[in-house]
Amino acid sequence: MSPRLRPGVVLLAILAGTSGCDGFRAPTVSVRHVALIDATDEALALSFVMDLANPNTAAVPLHEFRYTVAIDGKEVYAGRRNGGVTLSAVDNRQVSLPAIVPYDALGWTPQTLPASVDYTITGRLQYYAPKRIAQVLFDTGVRRPKVTFSSRGTIRLKESQ
Repeated sequence: MSPRLRPGVVLLAILAGTSGCDGFRAPTVSVRHVALIDATDEALALSFVMDLANPNTAAVPLHEFRYTVAIDGKEVYAGRRNGGVTLSAVDNRQVSLPAIVPYDALGWTPQTLPASVDYTITGRLQYYAPKRIAQVLFDTGVRRPKVTFSSRGTIRLKESQ
């Protein structure tokens, strides 16, 4: 960034930081459920179905999800997914975040696959705040709002005999 532009960008950041009186609230992200999509000889494919909610009266475009998945306490997947949608005003929506779990990362084979495992997913969602000044700050890298999410639970990998 040009040194001549820097004071202007700093001023914009200050203005954006002090303009929180408009009642804007970050969207919320939570895990609805986790599904085993497929199992091959090398890996499992999981889908984390996420509930997104926009409590605002203005639309919120989503930029990017970044997340990690751990199985039985061991991180096995790190992913990035384009936000790809805009949450309309006072909108609820679901998106799916994929994860591939290689057996060798956990010392498994198809024959030694456990019946169930504990998972943890943690991540963040970057979004564009609805005001034009906030979008300029996002595009210049000065201010990139985000909301974090985390969930843990158990997923069944085999049907009960």
